[in-house]
Amino acid sequence: MSKRIIVHQYWFCNPFSWIKLLIDNKGVHYKFIWKAVLITLLSLVSYPIQILNSLALWWKGRHLKMNDEPVFIVGHWRGGTTFLHYILAQDEQFGYLTYYHAFVPNLAIIGDKLVKKILARVTPDKRPQDDIRIGMDLPTEEENPLSTYSSHSASHSFFFPKNERYFQKYVLFEGINDKEKSKWQKAYLSILNRISVHQKGRQLLIKNPHNTGRVRELLELFPRAKFIHIYRNPYEIFSSTFRMYDMVVKTQFLQEYSKDDIEQKILYYYNSVMGRYFKDKSLIPDGQLIEIKFEEFEKDPLSSMHRIYKQLNLDMTDATLSRMRSYVEGLKDYSKNVHEVPDQLKAQIEADWAFGFRELGYQMN
Repeated sequence: MSKRIIVHQYWFCNPFSWIKLLIDNKGVHYKFIWKAVLITLLSLVSYPIQILNSLALWWKGRHLKMNDEPVFIVGHWRGGTTFLHYILAQDEQFGYLTYYHAFVPNLAIIGDKLVKKILARVTPDKRPQDDIRIGMDLPTEEENPLSTYSSHSASHSFFFPKNERYFQKYVLFEGINDKEKSKWQKAYLSILNRISVHQKGRQLLIKNPHNTGRVRELLELFPRAKFIHIYRNPYEIFSSTFRMYDMVVKTQFLQEYSKDDIEQKILYYYNSVMGRYFKDKSLIPDGQLIEIKFEEFEKDPLSSMHRIYKQLNLDMTDATLSRMRSYVEGLKDYSKNVHEVPDQLKAQIEADWAFGFRELGYQMN
């Protein structure tokens, strides 16, 4: 039986970023004061170790040059990005962020073994929304440590759900000035550098749905970056994303937020993120983008892997293919959740997301 989620992404966060978040959001809802107190205590107690860890990371990576051709897996939340990430992570040419380094990026060298053991005991062994296995050494997304390291992260709009400014500034880049954008770039590159140090300079494999709306900004940082966009039926996206909020994201809320609020947030995020992706994907140079339909990928993952490697000019070795095949065979007993879209929402989904159905080639029911 999987453990329920009791950890918070802000545990062991930078205390100065945390204080800024509290000020900007005028505190937290009274129901979540206990979370705020615990976050404050853990951030303050761990801060000396955070400083030592930063120095240790700098020393360890002082001669390391980050690979300038990261592979970005993009796509809306619940669109198949994790499944794709897990299979590609079987390729040892890639370096990726682990759950452990995502939870405690500021403590990831000093106190490493002890903290990892503690987190393994209190962290679910499967994701509540889809029963996909998680573990301290398995891959995850870099927006999580960015939110503990810096106030310039779109994830803060998950934790403070009434405040969409973080999402608007750091995914849509709306209402952001040059100084704020520069701070985001610096913070984001710092996180990727940390991952690169931990992964000994290997080509980075980055999975982050927020990046679906950041194509233009990522190309400014990495002109040679490669992109894999995986997409899924919009009806499935909505129902599965709502389940993710209901079972996972709301455990991280620090503000009161209703079911109706969540539904409207999902509609807004899809409109914004996918709209920006469709507008900016033409900026990606030839040979640096491939788009994969989730339903086809799910049926024959290895065939999709061959397409991805060929299109992006990646080296596929026999050993890599063997590990991928073993991983896929290990999923034979996996049972995917079935999601239903409430009838009263179908009309709104079809009206708001008509462009998504059209662009991706899905029929409305």
